[in-house]
Order: sequence, then C-alpha cells, then structure tokens
Amino acid sequence: MSSKEYTSDEMLKVLKEHFRNQGYKVEEYNDKFLPARVPLYCKNESKADEIVIDFTTTNIISKETFFPTDIIDRVRIHEAAPVRFYQYYFIKAKTYLAYPDYVEESEDFNDFKKVCKDRGIGLLKTSETKIEEIIKPRTLFEDICKKLGIKNSDTKMELEYHLRNCLHYFVYYPEPIFKKRAITGRTEQNIPFILIDKLCELKNVAYKKELNALAFKYRKEARDDYDIAEKCITQLWKKYLGLKYPNIQRRVENILQRDEEYREHFVHQFQVFLIGTYILDSIYPEISESFKSKFKCKIENVWLPATTFHDFSYGLQNFDTWLMQFFEETLRVKYDQTKENLNLLNLDAAMVREALYENIKKMVNQLKNKWEKNEKENLIRFFYEKAVRDRNHGVLSAISFLQLYDAADKKNVKINERAVLQVALGIGGHDEDIWESLCGCQGYRRSHRDLPTEEKCIAECHRALWSPKKNRIYKEKISDIGASHNIEEYRCEKWEKAVMDKRLMEKIKFKDDPILFLLIFCDNIQDEGRITSSDEKITNDRSSLKGINIEEKDGKISICVNLQSYEEEEKDKEIERMAWCLKDDRFKVYINEKLKIMNGSGGE
Repeated sequence: MSSKEYTSDEMLKVLKEHFRNQGYKVEEYNDKFLPARVPLYCKNESKADEIVIDFTTTNIISKETFFPTDIIDRVRIHEAAPVRFYQYYFIKAKTYLAYPDYVEESEDFNDFKKVCKDRGIGLLKTSETKIEEIIKPRTLFEDICKKLGIKNSDTKMELEYHLRNCLHYFVYYPEPIFKKRAITGRTEQNIPFILIDKLCELKNVAYKKELNALAFKYRKEARDDYDIAEKCITQLWKKYLGLKYPNIQRRVENILQRDEEYREHFVHQFQVFLIGTYILDSIYPEISESFKSKFKCKIENVWLPATTFHDFSYGLQNFDTWLMQFFEETLRVKYDQTKENLNLLNLDAAMVREALYENIKKMVNQLKNKWEKNEKENLIRFFYEKAVRDRNHGVLSAISFLQLYDAADKKNVKINERAVLQVALGIGGHDEDIWESLCGCQGYRRSHRDLPTEEKCIAECHRALWSPKKNRIYKEKISDIGASHNIEEYRCEKWEKAVMDKRLMEKIKFKDDPILFLLIFCDNIQDEGRITSSDEKITNDRSSLKGINIEEKDGKISICVNLQSYEEEEKDKEIERMAWCLKDDRFKVYINEKLKIMNGSGGE
C-alpha cells in the first residue's frame, strides 16, 4: 500500500487488523445495525467498550466537504455528516473518523479538526504500519449527561433508553430509514466504485476539489445518480464555463426509455466525463500547455461541455419514434396511410432560419486549413444532411451547443469562441456514423482487402440496404438477404460517398484532436449502469469497468482500460472499429484480458 494509493478495502483491512489486535470483536457493514450503515463496529466485552469507525481515503479534507449544511424537507441541518448520525445512533459508543497519512494538513483541514474536537469525534491517522489517535473521542451520552448535570444512575438509565430507542430517528435526518444512503445503503447504482475512487486521485484539473468531494460523498448519497449527475454538471458549468446547463435532457429520459432497445444517455454522459477527466489529469502536463497556447483555454474546460452535452439531442434523433407512439396511443391511429400523413418534424425548414448552415461552416473550419477543390463544400453538405435528414444526435448536439453559446450573456461566459468550436467539433464528430465517414468508410475496409472498391462494398457492408418496392430498410449483408427482397440500391448517398472517398481525417490522433479522440474513446468504453427499460429498470451492460491504469515506462505513458464483457463478440467488434479509427498506441483496451491497441489498424 503506497502512500498515495490507499483504496477503501486497504483502509478497512488495516483498521480491522488494528482493533482485532487490541482485543475487539470487529464487524463491517453488518445489516443488524440497520438503519445505520456503519463501516466498522468494534466491541470489547471485557472492557465494556464500544467503538464505531467511519473512514475516508481522500487526500483533501475540509469542514465544507465533511460537515456541510444540508437541507432536507426544508429542515436545515448544520455540520451534517454520517459520522454525526452514528454518534446519535450509538449513543454510548466512541465514534472515530479514520483518514490516511497523506492528507494535506492545510488550514481547511485544521477547521475540520476543530469540528471533530468540538463534537467529540475521534480522529485516527492511518498508515500501513500504524494507527495514531490524533483526537480522543467522547460518547454523546457522556456529553449530554455532563451538560445536563445528570449524575443519578436511574436518571441516566431512563435517558439512555430514550436516546437509544426514540431520539435518533429525529436527530440529523428526518425519515432516516428511506432518505439517506449513509443510513440505508444504496438502492440503485449506475457509476462503478472503481471510477468513483479514481476521482480521489485527481491532482491537476481545475475542478479536482469538486470531484474529490463527489467521490467522498458518493457511497453515502441519498439521491439517485440522475440527481447527482445533474447537480454536479450544473455547478461545474456555472463555475467554470459561466453557462447555464439546460436540464431538458434529463426530463426526456423516461420518454426515450419507452423504447425497449434505448440505452440510458444522461448518466452515461457524466460517466464519460469522469473517465476522461481521470485520463486527462494523469497526462495533464503533456497536453495542457500546448492546448492552452493554441486555444487560450484550459483543456479540461473544453472537455467538460464536450462530454456532458455530447448526447444532448439524442431525443431529437428519436423524435419520430416516440412521437408516433404518442399519436398511436392518444389518437388511436391504426392505418399506415394515416401515419404517413402525420407531419412530425421538418428540421430543414425548422432550423435553417436558426443559422444551422452557418454553425456547420464554423465547425467544418476547425478540421482543416487548406482545402482541395469542392472538399469543404462536400463536407458542409455532409454535416448539413446528417443534421436535417438523418438527425444525427452528435451533429445536432454540436449545433445546439453553438446556439446556446451564441445566446449566452457574454459578460458571464468564461470560455472563448475558439474553445467553443473545439467543443462543437468533438461533439459533432463523436458518433460512429460521422467519424467512420471522415476517416473513410470502415464497413468493408478491413474485409476483402484484395478486392476492388466496388466489389468490397457489394461483398460486405454494415450500412443500410434500401428496397423502394417494399419500402423497407435492410441491415443484413446482401449475401444473407438474397434476391427475393428486390434490393435495387446498395450504396451510400452521394454526399456521404464524396466525404468517404476523400478520407479527410485519415486517422484521428490524440496529439492533433485530443477532445475528439478522447470523447470517442471514452464513449465507446462506457457501458456500465445503462438502463434499457424504464418500466423494468433493466441494465444491459455490454461491459463493466474493471480498472483504469495509467503507467509510465521508459518515459512513455500507457493508458490501459480493463473491461469485463458478457457480450464479448459484440463488444470486441465495437472496440475494433474504434481502434481502426483512432491512432495513438498508448491507449489500450482489454476485453476479458484480450488486448486492443488504438493503432489505427483495428487489430492487436
């Protein structure tokens, strides 16, 4: 256990061994103490001694993060903390808070220590080899008896009964059994603890303190992950961007989840943000100075909106699906001809007047300085058609962010236009349908390499096949469909093919486009906790995160992500497609211990 890398399990192990050696019987997170979720309970029968221990592994401790003012059902609670609830719940126990020996003992930390001393909370400074008592605890029962001047043993027994059986339900948390995870434990969890613990290691990014605090509180939060994500994103946008975060995406999630195949996107965005923040923080010196010099903005302040907004318009992409369902259920529409007459959404007419074309031009200008003949015009057409015809959520989200920035009061905005355009480029290019076209269609490129281009397309392509006679789209290979379906068109649109043939980006490199590269990377590796049905609350995790390891060897940094997948073949193909597009062999993904390297070839 190195001095900067204590995990929760390591801290708990050291604490358990220490108190066992002191003659205590030790129990951790035992359900018999519910509604209190106590990390560690120690009892020595011979000494009639009872100890309760909470702990943290963070390196930054302050009064504000550990003892905040909380408001629950309009009740204001000062210096609220789980450890204070434990004092009331175990009124004759000594209550400790253990912290690691690498904590920064700043002025904020001293304010925190003062609260602990005033409230009778003991402090244990913990290392691998020893535990040092910094502040001695006092039991709440001792304090109350002393303050009330109670010495009579019968009176003490009567007071103890009421404290043990009645008072703790009303002190600190109203309705504690159902309101606080610190007491009841977590009922739903989308964000893996592995990722939460990584936030404690942040050292460089501007918003490290906010994410440190989030990590410390997460295991004991009462709010669900939607509320946690929304509040954190809103606060970060206001503080670091000077922009108001639009929360409509959160509100349409339940509507979108009416589609059984839809996967949750709101908390997903937040997790993508957290994963990328940890990676950026770990390689910060390498990238931050060059990025700031080029765009006059900190890279993390571009990463923040790029990730937390990248799926913002997903509801618009699926607008027809759920609106048609609404019409069918409310108007009882039954016939196909009637459905066809429903004018759902014409983005071309609705958005041209809102500077759709101009915003696309701004975004395209970020890709290249020098253009060949018709190259720029083809790319503008490509993005335009992706927006108005395909309603690609990435392109629409990018345009929406540019519109949001244009409408903002510039007196308050803390991010410049050049940085905003980098945000838009990252968002607009993050979807596979976009980056595969910018790099040249990869639906066939890795197969049948010895065939001419046209034969490759015919032999194998994952893009849709269109049969006008049957008015139907087929996604199967042409060899699997056969001639019976009257396939008359097997091609991409001309405006798509014009971009694909040019291979405008060749490969996406981290050193050239760090935001776009990292957004594609993190978006593809994040699966955990993504709900697919609002009624059943079923998660369909293509993979779960088992580790993010960033190491330096021979002067070269390696970013390794470990995934456990129960749909290995599907996830393997997804990562292989991404590896074909991204080119930076420092980034590696292990799927069930099988290695994929981002080397632009799509293989190992």
